[in-house]
Amino acid sequence: MIKVYSVEWCGPCQKVKKYLESKNVPYEVVTVADAKEDRNIVLEVSGQRSVPVTTINEHIIIGFDKAAIDKALTEI
Repeated sequence: MIKVYSVEWCGPCQKVKKYLESKNVPYEVVTVADAKEDRNIVLEVSGQRSVPVTTINEHIIIGFDKAAIDKALTEI
């Protein structure tokens, strides 16, 4: 399962989602801007508070990193 932890106003978050869509890869969006508890989810997953964070199986990708996304997708 692929999850993208993001907020709506984040440019890099939108880039990650558009990139996955361009590759026809299904993913789940976890919006983390609404409550402190939501933001803490990102901290638990990635060890930091910034978004986007994309999880692809055991891979945790911080920011919009095409190479890391592509590499993780080959291991699905």
